[in-house]
Amino acid sequence: MSGRGWPVAVVAIGAAVGGAVLLERRRRRWVTVLTNRIPAHHVHWRGRGKAQPGSLLYVALGDSAALGIGASAPEAGYVGILAEAIAERTGRQVRVRNLSIDGATLGVVIRDELHRLDGLEPDIVTLGIGANDIWAFDPVRFREEYTRICDRLPPGTLVSELPSFSVLPVARRARQANRIIREVAAEHGFWVAPLYSVTGVGGFLDALRGAAGDLFHPNDRGHRRWADAFLPGVLARLDRTPG
Repeated sequence: MSGRGWPVAVVAIGAAVGGAVLLERRRRRWVTVLTNRIPAHHVHWRGRGKAQPGSLLYVALGDSAALGIGASAPEAGYVGILAEAIAERTGRQVRVRNLSIDGATLGVVIRDELHRLDGLEPDIVTLGIGANDIWAFDPVRFREEYTRICDRLPPGTLVSELPSFSVLPVARRARQANRIIREVAAEHGFWVAPLYSVTGVGGFLDALRGAAGDLFHPNDRGHRRWADAFLPGVLARLDRTPG
């Protein structure tokens, strides 16, 4: 490298490092922002869970994504979008029991969500879980716990793959987890939403456009894609459900 090239290289490296520092600061601010929104999302879904005569019952299990975290409002999350689609298809009001818990892992669903299904007779059930298990991924434990969950879910439940995590370096783990999800779902006759491929379209830059500021949760655009992944299965399920 010529003597004149060194200053240019130093400036470029400095700019890259500075940009990474600013991005991380922004990400951490957004983690705080989204965490502070969680109570309002729980309040919203408690209101949507109130009984309404003649309404359909949609039950959602999962983690913070199912609560709509990352979206501009709870109803802009994928569960809210699906509830609206169900109402449009059927012409009926939709009661939503969102049993999801922020930060939930497979173990949390087993311990704190499944028992809340007791006594319910849902028309639609969705499960979106596993993203928080990817950090300490153990395929044996993942299969065992995912099987325990599916054993407790009603026939016709709709489950989803993990997203592509295009912004984060865990794609290999996500693909391995998704193989397990598809295998266990097949054993139970559950339809699987192809979330990995839907969220992976467009590559890294498109993934950024679909991510909230914390670079983990989906934003409004991302939640719409999650809903698009679930929607064919939801509509097919409704078409098979008597009046």
